[in-house]
Amino acid sequence: MVALEAALKWLLERWKIALVIVVVVLVNLYGQSRWTDGYKKAEAEGAAKFSQLETKYAQAALQAATQTQSDLLRQVTRAQAAEESLFQQFGMHADDVKQLQERIPHVTTQYKTSVEAAPQPIPHCVFTAGWLRDYNAALGVPAASSTTATSAPAKAASATPGTDTELLESGVTPADILAHAQDYGRWARDNLAQLNSLLDLQKD
Repeated sequence: MVALEAALKWLLERWKIALVIVVVVLVNLYGQSRWTDGYKKAEAEGAAKFSQLETKYAQAALQAATQTQSDLLRQVTRAQAAEESLFQQFGMHADDVKQLQERIPHVTTQYKTSVEAAPQPIPHCVFTAGWLRDYNAALGVPAASSTTATSAPAKAASATPGTDTELLESGVTPADILAHAQDYGRWARDNLAQLNSLLDLQKD
């Protein structure tokens, strides 16, 4: 009887120990399972958020690239239109000069004293070397160097102020002055057209 009680006591103690071990194992497994589930859930949520963020940035980058391409195309189109308009203006200026050049001989070689009068040769018109020098200086044209080979009008344009040489005839005719004014006017109009074209391109 004593032996049976001892055996039962021993079994009861072993059963408690085994039960404790089983409980510990079960708790550990449950905790491990919960931790694994939580980790996987967090990993999945993180991956989903990363994917959403990645998609958002990709869409933003695509939108920015599309907008940039659209802006560039618009700028190129505007630049091409401006260039075409500019060359059209250059052509018009050239045509104007050509027409004026054709009229130079007619308006610089003869004149009328009245509408009814017959045309007669224009009297000789003298432009002094000093006048030509100052005319060029007013336009910002540098005086010709004495060491370089130049034409007679160019040499006359370099006459020293206050000397007798500035009163000599320059050799420049009214036709020369009119031709120069036409070239200068075309240059000024071309520059103005270029400036306006650049200013228009700066406007958005």
